[in-house]
Amino acid sequence: MTESPRPTIERIWLWYLLCVSGVAVCTPSGGSPGHDLTRFFLLHAAVLLAVLASHWLVMHRSVDAARVPRAALNVIALPAAFTGLCWLLPGVHPEPYEYDFLALDRALFGIDVGTLADHLAPWFVEVLQICYASFYGICALAALGAGLGSGKAAFDRAVLLFAAGFLVSYLGYLLVPTLGPKVVLAFPHDVQGLWFTQTLRTAIDAGEANPWDCFPSGHTMMTVTSLIVLWRWNRRWFCWLLLPSVLLIASTMLLRYHWTIDVLVGALLAWPCARACDWLAARDGWPPLPAIKRA
Repeated sequence: MTESPRPTIERIWLWYLLCVSGVAVCTPSGGSPGHDLTRFFLLHAAVLLAVLASHWLVMHRSVDAARVPRAALNVIALPAAFTGLCWLLPGVHPEPYEYDFLALDRALFGIDVGTLADHLAPWFVEVLQICYASFYGICALAALGAGLGSGKAAFDRAVLLFAAGFLVSYLGYLLVPTLGPKVVLAFPHDVQGLWFTQTLRTAIDAGEANPWDCFPSGHTMMTVTSLIVLWRWNRRWFCWLLLPSVLLIASTMLLRYHWTIDVLVGALLAWPCARACDWLAARDGWPPLPAIKRA
């Protein structure tokens, strides 16, 4: 009888929850507004219960029985865990890292990269903003494309890569809490699009409770991860999503959400994180990497 694969995704979640909870216990507020460990622990306790339920399904039922609940767990819990960091940061490291990154941008380019938005055509700003807002959609499409292109095992691997990648980026926020250019710099006016740009920017700002989320750029890291997933398991969808993904990464800087170093580090982290997930899956008895769907 073949031994069932171990719950790798749930174990990664448990390690993450242990790390952030340990940091929270050891971190004083430092006078930071919004520092609220009660809400932080209540939210993470709810996530822990969901992770344990998924763990139980994998161990006592089957991977097939856990597939949909596991995917739902990550769809809901990953944004929730990101939001929950607002009750912990920036008390972890109150140093203003953003000013170091600003100085690096100016040293490299001689200007503030965000000012380039003033020279872009409004229609192009509109396209960039729509691409930026499609971030979670691109990740979801990549996981779906993997499943449709190469089967259930590919979908499970995609969920593993996304869960681990997001959580690694969150740990980066713990190490280097950083505000973005649109918060730090006094631009004379916001970026100018055509129809939906301002509505999308307002909605994103309203829904993003944690503003210390720059380093590394999760948008970049997980968009590159999406391309890795599609390159592996659905090359046809890779071709369709390549241009929107490239524009999304460009938008993180041009629309004043990220510093250059955030984007560079996010891009460089994606492949090592994916390979680490491959190693963990192999160690835990997951099926071999599914065959590539080329076209």
